[in-house]
Amino acid sequence: MEDIIKFRIFLSFPLLGLLIPDLGLYLTGSSASISMPITHLIIVTTLLICIAVLTVGISVYKKKHGIEKSATPVFDL
Repeated sequence: MEDIIKFRIFLSFPLLGLLIPDLGLYLTGSSASISMPITHLIIVTTLLICIAVLTVGISVYKKKHGIEKSATPVFDL
């Protein structure tokens, strides 16, 4: 289970790496919908779906096995 939690954390790194340049496009005032590559949208959507599925799976597992939250929520298994 710790491996799944770590994997979910590491999925956020490429997500941030794609969102920071795209946010820069919006802040500079350029037409971001035209200049943003479609592959960025596909990858960001896929990463968000994977993170959401892993989060739901982890919470269902914790409820099923009665695992309480601890002071360190990342490694509480």
